Formats: sequence, structure tokens, C-alpha cells
Amino acid sequence: MILMSNNQWKRDTNHPAWAQIGEDCSAECRVKGLVRAYRQALPHVIGLQEVSMHMTDLMMQEMRIFQTENGETIHYDLITGGDTPILYRNDLLMLLSSGFFRYEETIPGLEGSFNNGGTKSYTWGVFEEKETGKRFALMSTHLWWKSSRPESKRYQPHSNVARACQITLAIEEMEAVLKKFHCPGVIVGDFNAAMGSLCLDAVEKAGWVEAHEVTLGERDETKGHHPCSGDGFSRDEPGDFAHAIDHIIVQKNSSIRVEKYLRITEEWFDKISDHYPLYIDAVLE
Repeated sequence: MILMSNNQWKRDTNHPAWAQIGEDCSAECRVKGLVRAYRQALPHVIGLQEVSMHMTDLMMQEMRIFQTENGETIHYDLITGGDTPILYRNDLLMLLSSGFFRYEETIPGLEGSFNNGGTKSYTWGVFEEKETGKRFALMSTHLWWKSSRPESKRYQPHSNVARACQITLAIEEMEAVLKKFHCPGVIVGDFNAAMGSLCLDAVEKAGWVEAHEVTLGERDETKGHHPCSGDGFSRDEPGDFAHAIDHIIVQKNSSIRVEKYLRITEEWFDKISDHYPLYIDAVLE
């Protein structure tokens, strides 16, 4: 079972800086690359972030039904959810329930706004494998993005605390879902936080763990993101996992066994999004 997370970079139109170098970062061009990546991995479920309505429409035109090179017919369906929708293979999975929550702009006790344009949210779905009847849940989330470091150009006080508060809310909701449906689950998304941060400490405190840490086989050790914005794009150094901000987390001692932890990092994806698709190959025990 392949479970993926991908921040698509929410942008619908081309940027003058890209046009000057003969490139195009419009949704029409970049969605082609996103679809190429998803068809390459064929995830059972994809938790997405930074997805515009226009990007969603373009993506579903290509992903709703298609044939692989070996003639297999693949069907995907969509769980709408603001900027954090979920895509799932409805030829293999039955959707039992779903939900969406947009994080509040303000957090009690913290000065400032922590949800730019209502883009920070979570969406969840509970699925049943048609062949085995086994159930699992997946949540996609995007957390607050600014930095708590005063020297940063993106500095905003309390940002680390805000992310910790948001992931705690997401975990609490997910645990209620898992209890109701008696199944395991994963939370995927752009946490805008690295290992050792207050956010990932909150994950640990809640009894969850980064799937990278419990993977039994092959593990990608890169940071998983690179420059790709209105100013242009570049390949960049791969970095290391210590600086990764996209995460997949599972409960400690979960019945989801993580076999592989991988990313799609081919050079052609560099101008598609600043986040490389992250996915796990997992087994429901």
C-alpha cells in the first residue's frame, strides 16, 4: 500500500520571472508534472497541500480514470478539503467517512494570526480495502509556515508554538477517528517544522512517531524540498533528513508496518513544486 504526501505549490498563473527564462509555472504546465509523478508511484492515497480549485480541476481530468502502460485501468476519486484535499484509488478502496477542519487564525494566549488566507487545515478519510476488508485512515495537513527565528525574513513570534498547537489539534481529531472506526492511521503533510522542533516534540509527546524512524527497509535521507517559487527554480543540494519539513507520522506500535520511505526527486520535478512527493510503502498487519 502506497501512501503519499505532496505540497503542490498553489499557483495558477505564470510569473514574469519564469517567462523571461522561457519557462511556465502556470497550473496548466505544472499539473502535468504532478500527474506524471502520481501515475509513476500509483499511491493508494495521496494527502495534498497547497491545492487551488483550478489545479484540482486540471488534476482530476487526468487522474479520475486512466490506463497504465500495462493496460491496467486506474480510478481515483477526490475528498475535497480546502487547500488540503485527499486523492484515493476508488478501484481499490471504499471511502467510509471523511472530514475537514480549517485551523483558527488566532490561538489563545498567542499574539498574531496563524492562518494566512485560511490555507492551513486538515482533511481526513477512513478507507476500507475492497479485497481484504481492512480499514485505515489518512489525514492530510498543512501547518503554519513562518519562522520563530528573529534573524529570518519570515519571522513571526510564537510560530513554533502555533505549529505545535495545530498538530496537537490534528492528532486529537485523528485519534478520535481511529477510535470510532477501530483502525490504524497516518497523518501526512507539510509541517513546516523539522525533527527536534516544538512541533515534532508534540508529535512524540502524543505517542506518534515519524515513519522515517520506524521504516524497516529503504529510506530516503534527503530534506525533500528545494527552491521553486515565483523567482524561479533550482536543483539545490539534496540536504539531509534532519531538515525535512514534510512528514508522515504513525502511532507508536501501530499495526501499519512501514516497509519503505521514499521521495520522487528526479530533476524534471524541480520546476513542478518546491516539495518533492514523499511516500511510504506500508502493510496493514
